[in-house]
Amino acid sequence: MRLSTVLGIRRIKLRNRIFSLGIIITGMLSLVFGVVTFYGQNAGNFVMSVDTAARLRGIVLSTDPEFETKSARLMSDPINEARDITYAWLKLDEITQTNGNYTDIDHDYVAYTFYLKNEGMETVDLNYYIRITEVYNNLDRGIRILVIEDGVETMYMKRDTISGNFYPEYMPEAEYFLTDNTVMRKMIVNLKPEQVKKFSIVVWLEGNDPDTTDDLLGGMIKMQMNFTINRLN
Repeated sequence: MRLSTVLGIRRIKLRNRIFSLGIIITGMLSLVFGVVTFYGQNAGNFVMSVDTAARLRGIVLSTDPEFETKSARLMSDPINEARDITYAWLKLDEITQTNGNYTDIDHDYVAYTFYLKNEGMETVDLNYYIRITEVYNNLDRGIRILVIEDGVETMYMKRDTISGNFYPEYMPEAEYFLTDNTVMRKMIVNLKPEQVKKFSIVVWLEGNDPDTTDDLLGGMIKMQMNFTINRLN
C-alpha cells in the first residue's frame, strides 16, 4: 500500500495573481514565488492504499462514506501549476466536505478526502505513516503536509535551516518530520468491525517558510503513505 506524490517547481512570479485577487498581505510570503507541479505515478498526485495483510483482515478505502464503492487503492487528480501559498488560504471546510479530490478555484494544492473502514470480523490496530522516498533540490524544506483524521488537524514540516520567528499567529504549530525520510507515524488503536475513519490530506508549498526560495526551483519530492496491520495483532 502506498501514497506517492511528486512535486516539480518552475519559476513564475505571483504578483499579478495576488493583486488580481485583491489580496494585500504584509510580511507574509517569501520574496520569491515559484510554481509547483504536483504529479505522480500513473498521472496522480498521490496514491493511498492498504497493504496485503490489512486487506486480508478486511481493511478497505473509499471516497464514499457509505462504501458503496471501495478499493485497496485510491488516487488523486494531477495538479500542474501550484504556486506557493500559506495555511490561511486553504479552504479546509470545503476540503473536508468534499469526498475525493478537492479543486480550489483560487489556489492550487493537493487536497483529498477519503475513508477507511474495518469490514473484517475482528478489532485491529493499524499503523500508518508518510515517508519521503525521493527528493531533489531540498524541496522537502518548504512543503507542509496536513493530515486531518476525524476532524483533528496535524501539520508536519521539516525544521527550518535558520532560526527566527517567521510564522503568523494564524498558523498552527507544526510537528517536525521524524527523520529526514519519515514525515510522521501514528497508530489507530482498536479499530472495531464496521468502524470508519475519515482522512483529509493537504500538501502545499508554504510561502512563509524562510526556506521557500529560488534554491527550491526545479525541485521534486516523492512520498508514500502506508496503512498496515500492527505486527502485535
